[in-house]
Parts: sequence; C-alpha cells; structure tokens
Amino acid sequence: MKSIINKNYTKLLTATFITRFGDYIDSIAFSWMVYVMTGSRVLMGTIFAISIIPNIIVLPFGGVLADAFNKKTITVLGDLLRSLSVAILAVFYFLNILEVWHLFVFVSINSTFESLADPARGSILPNIIEKEDYVKGSSWIGTASSVGALIGLSIAAVLIALFGIWVTILIDAFTFLLSGMIIFSIEFKDKRETVAEKPKVKDYFILIGEGVAYLKTKGVLIALLLLASFVNFSMVPYNILRPIYVSEVLKMGVEGLSYLGVSLLVGMITGGYLMGFKGKKVNPINAIAIGLSLVGLTYMLLGVPAYTNFSVNTTLIFVILMSFLFGASVPIVTAPMNAAIMKTTAPEMRGRLSSIMGVVVLCTMPLGGFAVSIIGDSISVSLLFIIMGMSGILLSLIFWLFNRNKKLV
Repeated sequence: MKSIINKNYTKLLTATFITRFGDYIDSIAFSWMVYVMTGSRVLMGTIFAISIIPNIIVLPFGGVLADAFNKKTITVLGDLLRSLSVAILAVFYFLNILEVWHLFVFVSINSTFESLADPARGSILPNIIEKEDYVKGSSWIGTASSVGALIGLSIAAVLIALFGIWVTILIDAFTFLLSGMIIFSIEFKDKRETVAEKPKVKDYFILIGEGVAYLKTKGVLIALLLLASFVNFSMVPYNILRPIYVSEVLKMGVEGLSYLGVSLLVGMITGGYLMGFKGKKVNPINAIAIGLSLVGLTYMLLGVPAYTNFSVNTTLIFVILMSFLFGASVPIVTAPMNAAIMKTTAPEMRGRLSSIMGVVVLCTMPLGGFAVSIIGDSISVSLLFIIMGMSGILLSLIFWLFNRNKKLV
C-alpha cells in the first residue's frame, strides 16, 4: 500500500477507516435497536444524554494520561476494552436478556473507555506528520473516517436484514480489535519538549488546572471552543432523532437511516477531498464561516419536506441532496479548525488541551439530549431541524464579523 505522507500516517489512516466503518454499522444497529426496544423519544434523548456524562467526567483525566504515559499503549488498551464491551452487548441481545437499563450501563461503560483513550489517539497525529502537513493530514483523516462510515452505512441495513442486529454490533467489536493491532504497530517520535512525570492521584487535578490556565491564554482556541460547543448543541436533535425523522418524513424503516447516512458521508468525503488538496489556499476564517452557514442552511432545509406536498420519491431525493450538501460542508469547517488547534497548542499540552476542550464541547450534548427529552412530542422533528439550522446561519455570520480580520493559522 502506497504511503500517504508517511508509513505511520497511513497506518493511522487505516485504523481510523476501520473503526469508523464499525462505528457506523453499530450506529445504525444500536439506534434502531433502541427505537425498537423503547419507541420513546424521551428515552432516546435520555440514553444519549447519559452516554455523554462519563465523557465529561473522565475526559480530563484521559488528557493527563495522554500527556504523561505512552499514547500508543493507552490507545490500544482503549480499543481492546471497547471491543470487549461492545461484544458483551451483542451477546446480551442475542441471548434475549438485554433490558433498557442495560443500555444505560453499556453506553456509560463504553463512553468511559472512549474518554480515557481518545485524547491519546488524537495526540498521535501531530507526532507523525510535520506542521506543514497539518491541514492535509487532518483532511485526509476526516476523509478516511467518512469513507469508512460511508461503507458501514451502506451495508448496515443489509447486514441487519441478513444476520440480525447482534451480528452487526459484533462486527463493530471486531473492528476495535483490528484497530488496536494496527495502532500497536505505529512508530512515532514524541515531539513534546517536556514530558509530565507519572502523576499521583492529586497531581491529575494540578495538571488539569495547568491545562485550563494554558487555554485561557489562547484567545483563538477559546473562540473555536465556543463555536464548536454551539455547533454540537445544535446537532443533538439530528443525532438523536434520525430514526423518528426517517419514519415520519421519509416513511421508511431502517433502510432510511442508511440512505440518510450514505448521502451525508458521500458529501463529507467530497468536502474532505477538496479541503485536502485546496485547504492551504483558503482563508481559514472564511472557510469556517462559509462552511458553517452551509451546514445551517442544509440542516434547515432538511426540515422543509414535512411542510410541503412532495411525493414520497421527491421527498427522498430532496433529503438525499440536502444530506449530501450538509456533509460536504462539514470538512470546510473542521479541517481549518483542527489545523488551528494543532498549530496553536504546545506539544506537551495537546493531550490536556484536547480533553479539556472536549469536555466543554461535550457538556452541550447532554444539555441538548435533555432538552429533546423535555420537549418530547411538543415540537416536531422537522421544526427542530429548521430552528437549529437557522441558528447555525446566524452563528456563522457572528463568527465572521468578529474574526474576519484575524489570522487563524
């Protein structure tokens, strides 16, 4: 296999592809399983919100682990533990002993393992590529993630129909195992100028405090953090309520989730491909503002079919097109944001900074999940999409007005 940038980067790219492939097969299977088991918008929102809480609590400690210990070891261990957790969930479902309260337990356990390992995984990239490749490297990682997700979404419904939900979820467990093996083979030079000593329990809080103090000195990172937080909050209805949207608007079953997801991911691949080649030539501020406004516009338009007299086929075509454009807009926002974060952050602080910023962003997600639960059936899914889309357009304008004369990276 020909290396992209370098051999170790190609391995990371491959591991990313594999895990995203499994994740998105699992996302269809799990969301449909929850919908079938509960049929409740309130429970769907609550499960989503609860799954984020361990991230908020554990993620800062994961950042300290990433700065103080071997990143590869932490990442591999996280993949293995998540593989085990997902496999047990699949077996429980197969044995017909899975209950609703089990879902809360499994999502909490899996989120904990994810939070302990993800800062280390995210800190690997800037250690295996040079600064001039940050935009390109981030874009291709995003593209590999999107391609893996696209393939997963494309075949998820077929796998569920042929083999059932439990086998589909079990495939995700295997992808974590395979990813861990690939990450284990990566070699990279640690670029940290200083390495934190192996911390004692009380030192974790001190090191987290140092990360917060460092963040306060970086105005660019704070601006991006606020932007990402709002975007995450506004995306919660889309992430939680897609099964209901597919059922009510598209009049389809689980295959509708695949249509929606595939078109979204094809768009993300297209946008990632363009940013991978053209990202260096685009003003980052303009790219983020334009990308975010397109995300908001297409999000809003996804809510329109419910208020029209479109036929079922016309609605499906319109939604697929909007989902494609929605996905294509995402890398236009995320590639320059990720590059700015990597360039602005000192190597020895990347683990802590990524975890602290991740916690702040994640805090908006349970808020969104609980909001969906509280709203319940009082507002339609389509109206929520329209409201959140309009908010994204407004945010993009505010961001551009306040930052148009600044140099981001």
